[in-house]
Amino acid sequence: MSVSRRLAVLATSALALGGVAAIGAAPASAALPACGNTSLTVSASAEQGATGHANFILRFRNRTGNTCTIYGYPGLDALSSTDHVLAHATRTVNGFTGGSRHGIPTVVLHPGAYASADVEWMNFNPVTSGACTFSHSVATTPANTSHTVHLARSVSVCRLQVHPTVPGLTGNY
Repeated sequence: MSVSRRLAVLATSALALGGVAAIGAAPASAALPACGNTSLTVSASAEQGATGHANFILRFRNRTGNTCTIYGYPGLDALSSTDHVLAHATRTVNGFTGGSRHGIPTVVLHPGAYASADVEWMNFNPVTSGACTFSHSVATTPANTSHTVHLARSVSVCRLQVHPTVPGLTGNY
């Protein structure tokens, strides 16, 4: 049997068993570089809320002419008016307002494409039902980078969470 015929039989057998035939090939995203410090433009949606929860969506746009990847969580800190860190957002896969129901994906960003991450918090203290401290702004660092961007967004420090970077603009995957 020829080599090409043996490979075809192996691929067919793997697919029949529910597997993926990957003979001598790595996933497409493995060969792509991570998006670096100058690759991304960072923005955020308007804040929205209901039933004591609020959120906004961090948006990361590939501003280069090259495809790159993002994997993991953005960093997010709530800042006072003097840029003192009030709280670090807890990294959670999903929450009340969004996130990922499929784990933490490697997002392939083609030129001009977006990835996003949901940021959420509670507007009241879940322990005392009292008031929470709100930030003056936030600082965020996209996954795979060390470039921090300050955004004029006020968030509560009560149960402040950030979810993983996912494909698209919605913060949900």
